[in-house]
Amino acid sequence: MATLIPSLGAARFDARGELRLAERLKDCLEDNAWVWHNIPVGPFGRHPDFVALHPQQGIVVLEVKDWRLDTIGNANSKQVELITDRGNVQTDNPFVQVRNYMFNVVNALQHDPLLVNESGSFKGKPVFSFGHGVAFSNITRKQFEQTDLRGVFPPERCIFRDEMAEKVDADAFRERVWRMVSPRIGPALSLPQIDRVRARLFPEIRVTQIALPFDAPTTNASPADDRLLAVMDMQQELLARSMGEGHRIVRGVAGSGKTLILAFRAEQIARAASRPVLLLSYANGISGRLENAMQDRGVEDKVVTSTFHSWCFRMLREYGLPAPDRKDFDDFNAWYAASVQAVLDAAERGLIPGGQYDAVLIDEAHDFEPQWLALAAKMVNPDTRALMIVYDDAQAIYKGRKRPVWKQLGIEAAGRTAGRTTVLKVNYRNTAQILRFARKFAADVIGAPGVCAGDESAILMPEDGGREGVDPVVRQCVSYDGEAHAIAEWLLGRKAAGYQWGQMAVLYPRHYIGERFEKILAKRDVPVDVAKEHGNRVQAKRDAVRFLSMHNAKGLEFPCVAIGGLGALETESLEDDVRLTYVAITRATHEALVTYSNMSELVGRLVV
Repeated sequence: MATLIPSLGAARFDARGELRLAERLKDCLEDNAWVWHNIPVGPFGRHPDFVALHPQQGIVVLEVKDWRLDTIGNANSKQVELITDRGNVQTDNPFVQVRNYMFNVVNALQHDPLLVNESGSFKGKPVFSFGHGVAFSNITRKQFEQTDLRGVFPPERCIFRDEMAEKVDADAFRERVWRMVSPRIGPALSLPQIDRVRARLFPEIRVTQIALPFDAPTTNASPADDRLLAVMDMQQELLARSMGEGHRIVRGVAGSGKTLILAFRAEQIARAASRPVLLLSYANGISGRLENAMQDRGVEDKVVTSTFHSWCFRMLREYGLPAPDRKDFDDFNAWYAASVQAVLDAAERGLIPGGQYDAVLIDEAHDFEPQWLALAAKMVNPDTRALMIVYDDAQAIYKGRKRPVWKQLGIEAAGRTAGRTTVLKVNYRNTAQILRFARKFAADVIGAPGVCAGDESAILMPEDGGREGVDPVVRQCVSYDGEAHAIAEWLLGRKAAGYQWGQMAVLYPRHYIGERFEKILAKRDVPVDVAKEHGNRVQAKRDAVRFLSMHNAKGLEFPCVAIGGLGALETESLEDDVRLTYVAITRATHEALVTYSNMSELVGRLVV
């Protein structure tokens, strides 16, 4: 059974013939075949009805026509005259149409040097086979053979109504489809080649893994450039394209692609929306990353990207409501809480209207108070009901956050059987070694792998995505200055190994520790950029090692991460410390260093 993207339940079919062919392709093609329906292809966004891909068989592009024989007038190799209620209409021969779609696919792929033959008699030719065909959903083959259309519609490239019936023989159908493809001239496509095919055909699924971008380009390859065109994995793409309407919840572990799927979904909704789309998060770093993504996708004018608190202040300004005076509060947290409460009260009284946005999407919802989620749900246009929430309890690092009861908040997404809640358990960000280290350190506090995904009371731990690397390094030092020197040596070693400075980060639990680290690294000629919060963004100005507090690093990722001063991380709750450290460790995609200079219960867990 092939994978259909989007899924049958989420796809939109222009005619019954498309649905019928989709069902047969899904049921009859091989398990390792993928079929995309009505998705823009390549840089010009052409819309073939179906593109099917199989590692050995190749690529075939298919169009569906619901024409009947009595509606076909004159036909030649270029045009067909259709008899309609509005009179006779001239249209392109469907084989001209589908052949052009096929060449668009081939041209898009031939721009990738790894998808063409480098030598031999087929030098410069694609490493994959390709073909095209047309399905006539209201004409049988017997009817067709009694006409003079054989010279216009090549019969070997046709699928007819009787050949796509529900009880059709799967082997016969499969053979008919792949017979349209040119003979294979090389080995089967590898998984990396398949990913490159997908990246070229569907640019929107590409993953730009830049945590804190800066203006200066990096020209030299580094060990982090292990995939030139990184893309969503198949399950992520299937989920993103099959999300459906209404309230949706994605529960995913660290590094499972939650933010990527959220950004993809926001773009798709924004392109068709009549009202703005609201994209909310808790931390500035994540909000800035999402804002960059919306700009990259060209929908920034239709998407409001904001932290929750910034959005609250915006609501008070836009509707002329008094905001609490900062001078009346001892600290920022109390002022923020009062400002949020002012918005909650105003919304309850109708002074801030609901339904302002065609969609509301919330990233890292585990950082939200339940009443914030309820407020966000009220902001969704009741006609679209497009609400998406993604969260991971294991990364809930703020005290006092309560696990939401969705139904009580007006969010209709409980129960996996309803198809509204999706669970992502595979971590693609970290190497197997980093993930094992983080999981072992935090498992007894956060949860254990293999827990039932349907148990919403249990916290999910990530499953290994299969990427190998090196074990994290744990170093004991005599002082914070000693830690700084150890970190400097490690960073210089990573630079010598080929990483760029901007691909490295130093995380710390307290700002005074970060300041001491910064001074010593500067003396060791390690360029440092202390990331500053500005609006929604955590900005980086140049190619230098990023300095961030452990809290501010949330939602970001770097190939190489050093975490120092962990012995100073002692709060009232060991569980909070464990969660924060777990988040910090999982920021590293390739290599990690952990240092400490004074023992604590938390550090004891790292060195066991």
